[in-house]
Amino acid sequence: MSQRDDISRLIEKYADFNPDRLHDASLGLPLAVPSFGAAEIGEAISALLSGWVTMGKRVAAFEEAWASQVGTTEAIAVNSGSSALLVMLTALIAEGHLRRGDEVLVPAVGWSTSLFSVVQAGLTAVIVDIDPDSLCIEGKRDRPALALHMLGCPSRVTAPLIIEDACGAHGAMIGDKPVGSLGIAAAFSFFFSHHITTGEGGAVTTSDPALADAARSIRAHGWTRERTDAAAQAAARPDIDPRFLFVTPGYNLRMTDLAGAFGMHQVGRLDAFVARRRANHIDWCARIDALGLPLRTFPELPGTRHAAFAFPLLLSEDCPLTRAQLCAHLEAAGIATRPISGSNLARQPAFERLVGVRVEGELPVADAVHERGLFVGQSHAFGTDHGTLLASTLLSAF
Repeated sequence: MSQRDDISRLIEKYADFNPDRLHDASLGLPLAVPSFGAAEIGEAISALLSGWVTMGKRVAAFEEAWASQVGTTEAIAVNSGSSALLVMLTALIAEGHLRRGDEVLVPAVGWSTSLFSVVQAGLTAVIVDIDPDSLCIEGKRDRPALALHMLGCPSRVTAPLIIEDACGAHGAMIGDKPVGSLGIAAAFSFFFSHHITTGEGGAVTTSDPALADAARSIRAHGWTRERTDAAAQAAARPDIDPRFLFVTPGYNLRMTDLAGAFGMHQVGRLDAFVARRRANHIDWCARIDALGLPLRTFPELPGTRHAAFAFPLLLSEDCPLTRAQLCAHLEAAGIATRPISGSNLARQPAFERLVGVRVEGELPVADAVHERGLFVGQSHAFGTDHGTLLASTLLSAF
């Protein structure tokens, strides 16, 4: 038996992670359950044993698989979802789809770096309110829009340029089109708690070859190495060694092959994961709505597939409990809670320190979410028993 066979046997014996096993509802609802198993661990160890741990063939294999999953021709892997947003927006400027200072509509409720990346790229972020049923930007807009698919609910916005923040929406769809392929480019996150994980990681997806090449340079120092036009770039500058040929300002935001090793095996698990999450979301909405409590759920919208990253709730204005009181009751029952993303980002202290951002119009829905919104964990490893626990705990709170 080879050394690697020995290692594989030990992993199977000692790695107590099985992404096909349901979580025990008697332990509550954590925010996340590990989505990886022996295959991912074994591939990562193989990467270590190969001696090549930075971006390499495993990252390339993951990129190819993820592009195919999303329905784009290109995927550019990076070290986080936040980095994916920054690389994507910077590449859009580099290729002339946007210019520095251009206005981009950004939903008032989102993750911090959904907003920060727009500003860091040199664009003007215009904060607008969200739809009360989707918690996303909706409708026809007159400027480029960041379509942030909140907690797995796809944003149905139309705009001259649609840029997707799909960091928490893996597997969501509008009609027969997956998020990540709806606009000119999209950003995904593969953080530990997301639908699939590379530990830390992200990706930009697009079907624009020039935009993809720009993103490849921007993620890695500005060099040409991974670009499809690397030979042409080198021929145009014979005075510079092509190994260190820099054609655009860039960062170092590469994904490691250890992360790529996880991603290679995670992609094939996604469809089953989303099917379980979506079934939970539909079941939990129906259960809780039937209780007649002073709170609302957010059911899947017609013509869409909800990816069910987390399960949001919004207390009614006349609710006898505060959000803090309800969260404390849920936490005491082992049900983890969080605010809905960064809630109203215009009310966060960091907002006052941003240059190149403004609020357009009133933000009543974002304010309601900020004051009365929360989410509980959702997972591929949850089932009907978790829905029973959540519903009974909510009922007991009131």
